[in-house]
Amino acid sequence: MKDKRQIRAEMKAALKAMAPEAAAGASRAACRQIVGQREFADARTVMIFLPMPGEIDARDIARAAWAAHKRVVVPKVRRGRRGLMDAIEIRSLEADLEVSGWGIPEPTCDKPFDAGELDLIVVPALAFDRRGNRLGRGGGYYDRFLRRVGGGSLLCGLAFACQLLDELPTEPHDRTVDMVASDEEFLRFGRGDN
Repeated sequence: MKDKRQIRAEMKAALKAMAPEAAAGASRAACRQIVGQREFADARTVMIFLPMPGEIDARDIARAAWAAHKRVVVPKVRRGRRGLMDAIEIRSLEADLEVSGWGIPEPTCDKPFDAGELDLIVVPALAFDRRGNRLGRGGGYYDRFLRRVGGGSLLCGLAFACQLLDELPTEPHDRTVDMVASDEEFLRFGRGDN
């Protein structure tokens, strides 16, 4: 099996090679996969991520959540605390956002949302596998955040089909997701599998 470093390099190359139009269409299709699930319908509060350049775009999930009168939360990296992030509620994808040093839109507000109230967390990664494992970019932001969230929230990975692999190398501290949505399929593991 390839190591994490090799897989990260391959996934970054695959994402860079995607045409913007193809990425936009695949993003919309993957978001529809999540919005059509009972877990989304049941959620009162949904956390999405705002895309960095070359990443799948989850913003259609926010739009659908607001249309269904749900609360929407996004991550914000803590200033001066490398590797930590908080969940911040937003009410618009246009207002109150600024682009961070990593090229990712973040809320200007710093008031953390209670992580215990997150019903559904849409999680990014460079790759997911068919057992619910995820491979992040290596910074550990989501790993640390998800440890603080606890087990009450459902985790759903969002990825392009090319990011879904048969198997990923794992470590004991890695947290699996309950579901993965791509532009081609929706997979459930464990808790979400009823």
